[in-house]
Amino acid sequence: MQRVLLAAILTCICACAMPFNLSLGGRKAFYDNSTNSWLCCVQHEQFGQDWTTKLSLDTTAHISLITIDGESLSTDSTVTFYNIQPNKKHLLQAIDTCSGNLVQQHIAFTYLPVMQLNGLFDDEYHITSIDWVMPDSNTTQHMLAKVKHRGATTNTPDKNKRNYHIKFINPDSTKMDRKFFGLRNDNSWILDAGQVDLLRIRNRVANELWLDMATKPYYADREPKALSGVRGEFIELFLNDNYRGIYSLTEAIDRKQLKLAKYDQNDSTFHGMLWKCKYPTDISLMRKDHEFDNNQDTWLGIEVKYPDPDDVMPTNYQPLAQAIRFVINSTHQQFIDHVADFFDIPVIMDYWIFINAMLAVDNGAKNIYWAVYDQTTDQKLTIAPWDLDCTVGQNWINEPPHDDAVVGPNRNLSYFNNLLVRLIENNPDSFSINTVQRYRELRQNLLNADSIYSRYKHHIDYLKQCGAIQRETQRWSGDTDISQCTLDFDAELEYIRQWLHTHLQYLDNTRFRPYVRGDVNRDGLVDIADINYIINKILKAGDHPVWYEDLSRDFIYDISDLNQIINIMINK
Repeated sequence: MQRVLLAAILTCICACAMPFNLSLGGRKAFYDNSTNSWLCCVQHEQFGQDWTTKLSLDTTAHISLITIDGESLSTDSTVTFYNIQPNKKHLLQAIDTCSGNLVQQHIAFTYLPVMQLNGLFDDEYHITSIDWVMPDSNTTQHMLAKVKHRGATTNTPDKNKRNYHIKFINPDSTKMDRKFFGLRNDNSWILDAGQVDLLRIRNRVANELWLDMATKPYYADREPKALSGVRGEFIELFLNDNYRGIYSLTEAIDRKQLKLAKYDQNDSTFHGMLWKCKYPTDISLMRKDHEFDNNQDTWLGIEVKYPDPDDVMPTNYQPLAQAIRFVINSTHQQFIDHVADFFDIPVIMDYWIFINAMLAVDNGAKNIYWAVYDQTTDQKLTIAPWDLDCTVGQNWINEPPHDDAVVGPNRNLSYFNNLLVRLIENNPDSFSINTVQRYRELRQNLLNADSIYSRYKHHIDYLKQCGAIQRETQRWSGDTDISQCTLDFDAELEYIRQWLHTHLQYLDNTRFRPYVRGDVNRDGLVDIADINYIINKILKAGDHPVWYEDLSRDFIYDISDLNQIINIMINK
């Protein structure tokens, strides 16, 4: 009788808005009004299996004559989903008792956690209700938070898949710490969209690689749990009743992540301090000095992050300023002798290798955090990266995609701050030689091309096997955020595989080629070309030599450098 009635009204099928709330086995199912479908998360092991569970509808549901895949059900009964697959859709049909129309929707499954933000979203914080479902839980967590858009170029009015900053709160609006995936317990979390990234996961993978290869900061003996990068996991996100795709729920770079000493409110003493380079300026590039104002929360492209200027003002730029001024004003010999007093050189060495290996075109002069552990005891700066989506061949725009002139594999990173320039040019404490050695050690394991590629493939396979890749493609392929490019994850993976092999081999033979004394033009040989190179440098007044060109170690190009090369050629 039920099937006859459904067949009789098929001509009245209504793609209406969701008229009820649905849960399966205690887990909320999330409704997407753009596809008129539901998404429910289950344990990974459930895929490929049958799942018998309890279906529940809210008491306000105005529907009857429910079927799922043709099986008749009540509003509170047991249902079996046969052979759950990543892209399989289970048909739900029912009668809307208010209109008499047929409701026809689909149910799909994922093993990723699902988060739904319910509220208003713009550049200001708004109180938002959050529903959170983990695949291994039979309940839905309900939380409150303040949420806003985050980002700079990712947050212009024409953008669609936005990033979000979440600050969890109690019902009385006080701070509420939350713990996800066994990571830190904190109220501040980031939802990273991978907005411009044609693979969606570059930022997550790059952060994982950085944390695996980076030397611990100089104060690690006091703070062994300090992290100079962020961890996270992939989820699927809904805004209200709209599916938004794959996101990475991540920690933030802040005082807590870096384990910096806290500001002393009792005597108003600055201890740990944190700044972020938001965009290139004379100061963030460490090229030309400018006065700072401790009553401002930014200093020419550098933003105060801790202590929060909303809580502590005036702030204190002095530790950062003295380090920047040292880079700008020190002589060659002063730089060689004292740069390690101002900067955490082992971490910066790893950072230099990392941004070159990944060709991080957006992280040489911006998206950098500078931190001081406790300026009352040691004002040395350490470094931490941020926003690593423009890596391994991804530019910040996709017109054209994979622009070889900017992000091709046979490219050297060419835009970075003056600290890195002077470290390479002056070679303090054999920085350049040690960097090549460190790079070549890393190339045997963490920076092996196949090893890096396997990180991307692992994540994509995982996302593909729960259907998230197909849902992401359906939702965002051709969007203006990616310059109307087609999302093709298999093609993008293959591009990355080839890119890594080509680029790392290119670095082996160029920027990280072992140094040979006398090879001033860095072509691997000591010959007449090196003599001509030095002659041209001598004739061009005003330049000062890179350390491997300055064979006489007097910081100038002159006849003594030429004589050194001739002697090397004669005696080789």
